[in-house]
Amino acid sequence: MEISEHPFFNKVNKEQVDPLVSAATIEKYPPDSMIFEQGSPSEGLDLVLDGEVAFCKLLGDGKSRVVGYSKAGTFFGEIGLFTEQPRALRAESRGNVVIANIPREALLKFIKQTDGPFDNILQSIINHLHETTRHYMDDMLRQEKLSMVGTMMNTIIHDFKNPFCLISLGAQLMAQMHTDERSQKLCRNIDSQITRMVNMAEELNAFSRGDQNLVISKIRLTEMIDRFEELNFPFFQNEKIKIEISVPDIEIEGEENKLHRVFQNLVGNAIDAFEDEFGLITITGEAGADGMLRLKVTDNGKGIPEEIQTRFFEPFVTFGKSKGTGLGSAIAKSVVESHGGKIHFETEADKGTTFFITIPVKQPVIAVV
Repeated sequence: MEISEHPFFNKVNKEQVDPLVSAATIEKYPPDSMIFEQGSPSEGLDLVLDGEVAFCKLLGDGKSRVVGYSKAGTFFGEIGLFTEQPRALRAESRGNVVIANIPREALLKFIKQTDGPFDNILQSIINHLHETTRHYMDDMLRQEKLSMVGTMMNTIIHDFKNPFCLISLGAQLMAQMHTDERSQKLCRNIDSQITRMVNMAEELNAFSRGDQNLVISKIRLTEMIDRFEELNFPFFQNEKIKIEISVPDIEIEGEENKLHRVFQNLVGNAIDAFEDEFGLITITGEAGADGMLRLKVTDNGKGIPEEIQTRFFEPFVTFGKSKGTGLGSAIAKSVVESHGGKIHFETEADKGTTFFITIPVKQPVIAVV
């Protein structure tokens, strides 16, 4: 929207609006970029013209927690106008964001001359307080749920340990008894799937604790994709699904099991969304001169429902699915970020969704084994 069309000016005539429009600066932010940092000066009122802004509180462990949002047609920064205190939160873009910043001096002069905006500002402060309280309560409930998930996964891992060991041992014995290639492949697959189930349970347990430490190794990207295809052969043998893959034959650093989990979630979600209709999924990638690997996972499905788009990567968010925990996408985002990368998506109803993943080719901190 144009700045003059923003709801903040609904009760104001054009002559009063024009000076503020002239004083304002328009800023555009790409997805997942920082708009301002916690503790920075409050320099005016920000009108959201397009997109959505997330407000995050920095925690003592270096992490951050989202405590509220502002969408197109809303504004923020009003408390700092009167207190002149630094920003209490960090602001980040969610998708492409356009903001108009009105300097403090121009706005205070405007407020003294107009009744309507002052009423709007007071109401906005109340709304922000309500939203922050609601988001805090939702976050506390999610943390309790995650704690319960972690407890359950500990129990499952403990109870399944002996059966998994017996199945794995059986597969190894069968491999010794049947030396033909088909039997060998089946036995390897059984053993790999057991390892995969244990890894998935441990990843879920680690996510519930907020622990995403990596065991880094060197990975041949094309070989990793081949192993992903082997472990998920039902995806690739489905007659109603076509999966096309084109990635560079390069060496990257990361934890392969966790990266598999990202592809598992994105491809699995796309297949679920096809609902027995023919679907096409493409996985492409390229290595940039800046040392970053850029991957795209695209499908021609129905798109991500608007109701969950802004919360898609939050825990326990699901829509129209009879199965699943609602944790897969949250874990995928956590894995990408633990590798020093970013993930976001673009989606359109009845046309499909594309996920964009950017991760460093090399991990700079942890020693590679």
